[in-house]
Amino acid sequence: MTLTAHDLLDFGMPHPERAQLHVYRSALTLTDTASDAGRDAYLLHQLVERGLGTVTTTGNRHGRTLYAAARQPATTDRRRPGRLTAQRPYALLVQTLSPPNWAPLQHKGTITTARTQLVEQTWTTGTTAEIRTIASPQITRIAQTGKHRSHLTTPEDSARWLHQRLTKVGCTLEPHDITLRDAEWTCYSRADNDAPEREYQPVQLREFRATVTITDPHAFTTMLATGLGHNRAWGAGLVLARHTNREPGARNPAGKEGCSPDTRG
Repeated sequence: MTLTAHDLLDFGMPHPERAQLHVYRSALTLTDTASDAGRDAYLLHQLVERGLGTVTTTGNRHGRTLYAAARQPATTDRRRPGRLTAQRPYALLVQTLSPPNWAPLQHKGTITTARTQLVEQTWTTGTTAEIRTIASPQITRIAQTGKHRSHLTTPEDSARWLHQRLTKVGCTLEPHDITLRDAEWTCYSRADNDAPEREYQPVQLREFRATVTITDPHAFTTMLATGLGHNRAWGAGLVLARHTNREPGARNPAGKEGCSPDTRG
């Protein structure tokens, strides 16, 4: 068989209007002990990493691990009226690019159940998708002391942040295509040699739902595989997407409550 230069380029280059997502998603149910420890996002992150193998094997996973937590209902912060405190997680949805092995966590009594499923999706230019995510809206500000991240706390600023982020990863959407829930706050602990006592840093988590039209399927699938925004180690940034027949520009009937990412994948 004789191949022309055009044949070789066509064979070796990805299709410009079609891309495929290939990931593994695991639904994990936590024990009470792990659930209590999971109030600290750092310990929750460690739990996920321990379930993915040794230091050597986790270093060879060729991709980012993302997860989202299903939690007990948030409570009002007594010291900060109007601010919601995220409660302990009882289940996790973990996304990896290679097959995980959760048996060690089950043997240690950290999780009670683990169900892993291969997820394969094909996205093409012009397709509409409904997405759900728990994200951490932030912007970077430059000051004399350097760069600092600031949480965006109002619904308007948060929705605008999501709109800008999705536009950069191959999506078009209108502002009314976005719905969101009230922000919840958790924290992660940090300690170093100079300050052995743990210092707790706040993390804002906000649930979003949006309907988008895909303009760049490769950028879109890359976002699905690697996450959206900051604080991905602390349970933010996992984006779930599914095809929808809804016409672009039609108003989202879900209202402010939106749709919460859960363990159904």
